[in-house]
Amino acid sequence: MRATSYFACAAVGLVLLASACGGGGSGAARYEETGLNVTFAIPEGFSITHNLSTGKSAGSKPADEAGVGPTIDCPEGAHQETCTDPNDLILVQRFNLKPGVSITSKNIEAVKAEVDGVIRELSGTTVSGRQVEYGGLPGYEYVVDLTDPVQGESRIAVLFDGGVEYLVNCQSTPDSRDRIEKACGTVLDSLEKI
Repeated sequence: MRATSYFACAAVGLVLLASACGGGGSGAARYEETGLNVTFAIPEGFSITHNLSTGKSAGSKPADEAGVGPTIDCPEGAHQETCTDPNDLILVQRFNLKPGVSITSKNIEAVKAEVDGVIRELSGTTVSGRQVEYGGLPGYEYVVDLTDPVQGESRIAVLFDGGVEYLVNCQSTPDSRDRIEKACGTVLDSLEKI
Protein backbone atom coordinates (compact mmCIF):
# COMPACT_ATOMS: atom_id res chain seq x y z
CA MET A 1 0.00 0.00 0.00
CA ARG A 2 1.36 3.43 -0.92
CA ALA A 3 1.87 5.88 1.93
CA THR A 4 -0.28 8.49 0.21
CA SER A 5 -3.38 6.37 0.77
CA TYR A 6 -3.13 6.32 4.58
CA PHE A 7 -4.63 9.73 5.27
CA ALA A 8 -7.36 10.07 2.67
CA CYS A 9 -9.91 9.99 5.51
CA ALA A 10 -7.75 11.50 8.24
CA ALA A 11 -7.16 15.11 9.11
CA VAL A 12 -5.22 17.46 11.30
CA GLY A 13 -6.12 20.95 12.42
CA LEU A 14 -4.06 24.07 12.81
CA VAL A 15 -4.80 27.62 13.97
CA LEU A 16 -7.39 27.05 16.66
CA LEU A 17 -10.45 29.20 17.06
CA ALA A 18 -12.46 28.31 20.14
CA SER A 19 -15.54 29.80 21.65
CA ALA A 20 -14.74 32.14 24.49
CA CYS A 21 -16.26 30.06 27.27
CA GLY A 22 -15.42 26.48 28.14
CA GLY A 23 -17.08 23.81 30.16
CA GLY A 24 -15.67 21.82 33.03
CA GLY A 25 -13.40 23.20 35.65
CA SER A 26 -9.88 23.16 36.92
CA GLY A 27 -10.89 20.87 39.79
CA ALA A 28 -11.01 17.80 37.51
CA ALA A 29 -7.80 15.75 37.64
CA ARG A 30 -8.12 13.99 34.25
CA TYR A 31 -10.05 14.28 31.04
CA GLU A 32 -11.86 10.92 30.80
CA GLU A 33 -14.96 11.42 28.67
CA THR A 34 -15.81 8.62 26.26
CA GLY A 35 -15.50 9.09 22.51
CA LEU A 36 -11.96 10.41 22.50
CA ASN A 37 -10.71 7.00 23.73
CA VAL A 38 -7.72 8.54 25.51
CA THR A 39 -7.38 10.19 28.88
CA PHE A 40 -4.92 12.86 30.00
CA ALA A 41 -4.17 15.04 33.01
CA ILE A 42 -5.82 18.45 33.00
CA PRO A 43 -3.05 20.92 33.85
CA GLU A 44 -3.54 22.99 37.01
CA GLY A 45 -5.33 26.24 36.27
CA PHE A 46 -6.78 24.90 32.99
CA SER A 47 -10.42 24.25 32.07
CA ILE A 48 -12.04 21.89 29.57
CA THR A 49 -13.72 23.32 26.49
CA HIS A 50 -15.66 21.42 23.82
CA ASN A 51 -16.80 24.37 21.70
CA LEU A 52 -13.89 24.27 19.28
CA SER A 53 -13.31 24.81 15.60
CA THR A 54 -10.19 24.73 13.48
CA GLY A 55 -9.30 27.65 11.30
CA LYS A 56 -7.47 25.45 8.81
CA SER A 57 -7.68 21.70 8.30
CA ALA A 58 -6.95 18.97 5.78
CA GLY A 59 -9.10 15.89 5.33
CA SER A 60 -12.14 14.78 7.27
CA LYS A 61 -13.69 16.06 10.47
CA PRO A 62 -12.59 14.50 13.76
CA ALA A 63 -14.57 11.63 15.27
CA ASP A 64 -14.21 13.44 18.63
CA GLU A 65 -12.25 16.30 20.14
CA ALA A 66 -11.65 18.14 23.39
CA GLY A 67 -9.57 21.07 24.44
CA VAL A 68 -8.10 22.56 27.57
CA GLY A 69 -6.93 26.10 28.08
CA PRO A 70 -5.83 28.43 30.85
CA THR A 71 -8.81 29.54 32.92
CA ILE A 72 -9.52 33.27 32.50
CA ASP A 73 -12.26 35.59 33.67
CA CYS A 74 -15.38 35.31 31.52
CA PRO A 75 -16.49 38.33 29.51
CA GLU A 76 -19.33 40.30 31.05
CA GLY A 77 -22.67 38.59 30.51
CA ALA A 78 -21.20 35.09 30.12
CA HIS A 79 -23.12 32.43 32.05
CA GLN A 80 -20.28 30.01 32.70
CA GLU A 81 -17.88 30.25 35.61
CA THR A 82 -14.73 29.65 33.60
CA CYS A 83 -13.58 30.62 30.14
CA THR A 84 -10.57 29.81 27.99
CA ASP A 85 -8.51 32.02 25.69
CA PRO A 86 -9.09 31.04 22.03
CA ASN A 87 -5.44 31.70 21.13
CA ASP A 88 -3.76 29.69 23.92
CA LEU A 89 -5.16 26.16 23.97
CA ILE A 90 -4.38 22.48 23.81
CA LEU A 91 -6.60 20.60 21.37
CA VAL A 92 -6.83 16.79 21.30
CA GLN A 93 -8.60 15.25 18.30
CA ARG A 94 -9.33 11.64 17.27
CA PHE A 95 -9.65 10.60 13.62
CA ASN A 96 -10.49 7.20 12.16
CA LEU A 97 -8.16 6.11 9.37
CA LYS A 98 -9.36 4.37 6.24
CA PRO A 99 -10.71 0.83 6.84
CA GLY A 100 -7.91 -1.73 6.79
CA VAL A 101 -5.17 0.80 7.58
CA SER A 102 -3.21 0.15 10.77
CA ILE A 103 -0.25 2.31 11.79
CA THR A 104 1.93 1.00 14.60
CA SER A 105 5.51 1.39 15.81
CA LYS A 106 6.46 -1.32 13.29
CA ASN A 107 5.39 0.68 10.22
CA ILE A 108 5.40 4.29 11.48
CA GLU A 109 8.44 5.19 9.34
CA ALA A 110 6.45 4.36 6.18
CA VAL A 111 4.06 7.29 6.81
CA LYS A 112 6.55 9.99 7.82
CA ALA A 113 6.69 11.66 4.40
CA GLU A 114 2.91 11.84 4.26
CA VAL A 115 2.52 13.24 7.78
CA ASP A 116 5.24 15.80 6.99
CA GLY A 117 3.28 16.70 3.84
CA VAL A 118 0.01 17.23 5.70
CA ILE A 119 1.68 19.47 8.28
CA ARG A 120 3.48 21.32 5.46
CA GLU A 121 0.12 21.89 3.71
CA LEU A 122 -1.39 23.30 6.88
CA SER A 123 1.56 25.42 7.99
CA GLY A 124 2.77 26.63 4.59
CA THR A 125 6.35 25.71 5.46
CA THR A 126 8.55 22.67 4.88
CA VAL A 127 8.73 20.54 8.03
CA SER A 128 10.30 17.31 9.17
CA GLY A 129 8.74 15.65 12.18
CA ARG A 130 10.68 14.16 15.05
CA GLN A 131 9.65 10.58 15.86
CA VAL A 132 8.03 10.37 19.33
CA GLU A 133 5.94 8.10 21.49
CA TYR A 134 3.42 9.28 24.08
CA GLY A 135 1.19 6.94 26.07
CA GLY A 136 2.44 4.01 24.02
CA LEU A 137 1.30 5.72 20.79
CA PRO A 138 3.98 6.22 18.12
CA GLY A 139 4.00 9.29 15.95
CA TYR A 140 5.70 12.50 14.89
CA GLU A 141 6.02 15.89 16.54
CA TYR A 142 6.35 19.33 14.92
CA VAL A 143 6.75 22.95 15.99
CA VAL A 144 5.37 25.45 13.47
CA ASP A 145 5.06 29.22 13.48
CA LEU A 146 1.62 30.76 12.93
CA THR A 147 0.55 34.09 11.49
CA ASP A 148 -2.91 33.93 13.14
CA PRO A 149 -2.67 34.53 16.02
CA VAL A 150 0.22 36.93 15.48
CA GLN A 151 3.49 35.33 16.62
CA GLY A 152 1.57 32.15 17.39
CA GLU A 153 3.21 28.78 17.61
CA SER A 154 1.83 25.25 17.49
CA ARG A 155 3.54 22.20 18.92
CA ILE A 156 1.77 19.36 17.13
CA ALA A 157 1.99 15.64 17.94
CA VAL A 158 0.41 13.28 15.38
CA LEU A 159 0.05 9.88 17.10
CA PHE A 160 -1.30 6.53 15.92
CA ASP A 161 -3.09 3.59 17.51
CA GLY A 162 -3.66 1.11 14.68
CA GLY A 163 -6.61 2.48 12.71
CA VAL A 164 -6.88 5.67 14.78
CA GLU A 165 -4.96 8.93 14.51
CA TYR A 166 -4.68 11.37 17.42
CA LEU A 167 -3.66 14.97 16.98
CA VAL A 168 -2.49 16.99 19.96
CA ASN A 169 -2.08 20.67 19.04
CA CYS A 170 -0.61 22.93 21.71
CA GLN A 171 -1.08 26.48 20.40
CA SER A 172 0.38 29.49 22.16
CA THR A 173 1.03 33.21 21.85
CA PRO A 174 4.25 34.79 23.21
CA ASP A 175 2.77 35.92 26.55
CA SER A 176 1.48 32.41 27.34
CA ARG A 177 4.11 30.30 25.57
CA ASP A 178 5.91 29.01 28.68
CA ARG A 179 2.64 28.16 30.41
CA ILE A 180 1.20 26.36 27.36
CA GLU A 181 4.46 24.49 26.73
CA LYS A 182 4.53 23.23 30.33
CA ALA A 183 0.85 22.23 30.12
CA CYS A 184 1.48 20.55 26.76
CA GLY A 185 4.13 18.41 28.41
CA THR A 186 1.66 17.50 31.15
CA VAL A 187 -1.00 16.43 28.61
CA LEU A 188 1.40 14.45 26.40
CA ASP A 189 3.29 12.79 29.25
CA SER A 190 0.04 11.69 30.92
CA LEU A 191 -1.72 10.46 27.76
CA GLU A 192 -3.23 6.98 28.16
CA LYS A 193 -5.55 4.85 26.06
CA ILE A 194 -8.93 4.07 27.68
